[in-house]
Formats: sequence, C-alpha cells, structure tokens
Amino acid sequence: MPFQAVASQRLFQQVAEQVVGLIRSGELPPGTRLPAERDLARKLGVSRPVVREAMIALEISGFVEVKTGTGSYVSDGSPRAGELGDAGPSAFDLLAARRIIEGEIAATAAEMARPADIERLDQALAWYRQESLKGEDSFEADRAFHLGIAEATGNPVLTRTMELLWGDMRGRIFDRLGELTKNSTKLRTNMADHQAIRDAIAGGDGHSARQAMQTHIANVETYFLMDAAEDGTTTQTRNATGGTSRR
Repeated sequence: MPFQAVASQRLFQQVAEQVVGLIRSGELPPGTRLPAERDLARKLGVSRPVVREAMIALEISGFVEVKTGTGSYVSDGSPRAGELGDAGPSAFDLLAARRIIEGEIAATAAEMARPADIERLDQALAWYRQESLKGEDSFEADRAFHLGIAEATGNPVLTRTMELLWGDMRGRIFDRLGELTKNSTKLRTNMADHQAIRDAIAGGDGHSARQAMQTHIANVETYFLMDAAEDGTTTQTRNATGGTSRR
C-alpha cells in the first residue's frame, strides 16, 4: 500500500488523514482490513501509540470499524466525502504530561498532606471501589482521587492544573480508548495503584509517592496499547521515568 512517512506535528491526525485519502481514492475499498498497528507504524515511521490514536480518530469519524480481536477495517458505509472530525487531544500526550506533573504533585502532597486530606483520599478510594460503579460515576470517582491529591498540596494553581488536565481527558480519543480496554484486570490494577499512592502520601514519603504515581500512569498507558477488551493479561509496568516513545 502506498503509505508515506509523515512529519512529526500532530502525528495521529496526519496518519488518519493519509488513510482517509487512500479510502477516497479507492486504494482501500470498503471491507479492507488495515495492516496491523505495528506494521503500519513501521511503514509510516511513527510509533504504535500514534497509529492507535489514528485508528480511533478514523473510527469516530466513521471511516474505519475497529473489531475486537481482529483489527481495523474500512467501514462499509465509509463517508468518502465526509471530513475527519475533531477527535480531541492525544491521549498519550495527556498521559505523558500527567506522568510528569502528577508525579511531582504526589511528591509534594506527601510533604503537605493533613489528616483531613488523607481522609478525603480514602473517601475517593471507597467510592471508586464500589462494584456498581460504571461509566460517568467511575470517571468522577477516579477524578476525585487525583484532584484530592492536588488539593493536598495546598497550592490552588496545582489544583487548577489538574482540573484542566482531567477536563482534556473527556476528549473522544481518551474516552474511546478507555472503553476499548476496560476490563476487570485493568480495574484491579488501578485500585492497587491508587492504594499505593495513598499509602505513600499518608506515610510522608515523597519519593515513593512520585514513583507510585508514575507507575500508575505508565500502567494506564500499557493498557491503552493492549488489544481491545483484552483481559487476564499481566500488566507489564514500564520504567516510570521513561514511558512510551512517541517518535
């Protein structure tokens, strides 16, 4: 297939637009299975996260159908004359920013947190653990825990920064990746990660709090790169300071 390497600015959007061009030209007719993400990433000279996000952007706009366990296909009803819609910010860019910012926020919270702050984190953890929690409520419980950490620093600018980051996480790419990779193993990992972060903050251990937060976000990133709805897979925690290269 005549794929071409792309430039480094807004990579996932450029990859998606290149696929749209091939669909419109007839090079990729309806029903065509697109190359595997790793193969497509190699052809285009980009990372797998970029390709994953491009496929989500194409799915959201109706050009591609992502089928669990089998791959991505050109949609039978692909809008050949349609436009590639705005899928929101890159989920992996958000995670990279969170790994840096929230790691330092957690370390600061470990130095500044009062008993009332720890109690607030415990309440958020209890909310997140509710078995009946789904969808919007699950997101809000997760958000409450992370915002509670920022509030524990006593710095309103850090709290506002966290609010902005979590606002961007309502983007369509982040939401769809969350849906595709939602499973019980991921939920248990998140719960264990949250508990480790809480314990480090409560213990006043800034170094451990930073590492626990960075590990947590690296785990989210790992799940976002798994096949859709993959379950029972052991998370391979990455080096918290390294993460995934996007170039």
